[in-house]
Amino acid sequence: MNYSKCLFFSLVVLIHTENTAHADRNFLWHKINENCVPGYINKDTYQPCSLVDINEKIAIYKVDNDKYQYLLLPTDKVTGIEDDKLQKNNSPNYLYNAWLAKTFLTERLGKPIKERFISLTLNAKNARSQDHIHISCLSNSANKIISKIPEREIDTDWSKKQITIPPYSFYYRKISLTELMNSNLFKSVAEKVKKEQGKLEYTGVGLINRNSDTFIILAGIGTKSKGVSAERIQDHECELAEQ
Repeated sequence: MNYSKCLFFSLVVLIHTENTAHADRNFLWHKINENCVPGYINKDTYQPCSLVDINEKIAIYKVDNDKYQYLLLPTDKVTGIEDDKLQKNNSPNYLYNAWLAKTFLTERLGKPIKERFISLTLNAKNARSQDHIHISCLSNSANKIISKIPEREIDTDWSKKQITIPPYSFYYRKISLTELMNSNLFKSVAEKVKKEQGKLEYTGVGLINRNSDTFIILAGIGTKSKGVSAERIQDHECELAEQ
């Protein structure tokens, strides 16, 4: 085989391998359930995860190619926001546990960051490659847009109009820390999506802190041709740190 054919063959194998990895939606789930969870049970270690909590049924995983971003992955098989398991009253509180896991992000940053510059997001089924909650910094542009919402328009009921955080639009409502700790917010999102005649599988969700007791939850309702990648409101380089 000459050099050109050998190089071509190598490239084909490489592309096939990368595409197969990206096509496997369960890649990370297999990693935590075949490595992190057994490692914790048998050896009392978390690797390659940062944390495994058997009681809360979660694992925290540092994103391989990002400096600061972490992910929360359920140890149970949960496909995403559209999964019926999330609508049950006894479902683990994944959002609150993801918020608690922000300490991994802040420690890795190695510099101060205000809590209101930390966010959680979930992408729609047709706008994600894996099934998890993103724990990362809020983008500067998203923060500016959200900060301009008049206080009188932020209520515990879902907004009637949407705010646009390019390239998506989101309904929003205020929640307290107590509600985050004790309520199933996925049910609230599902009710809003149903009211707007949308589908959960095309919906992206964001959670943003505003002060010690106040959060804003976002629900962006997409379509079959364009699901909402709520992760776009985040900045994995954490530009807002130290501001």
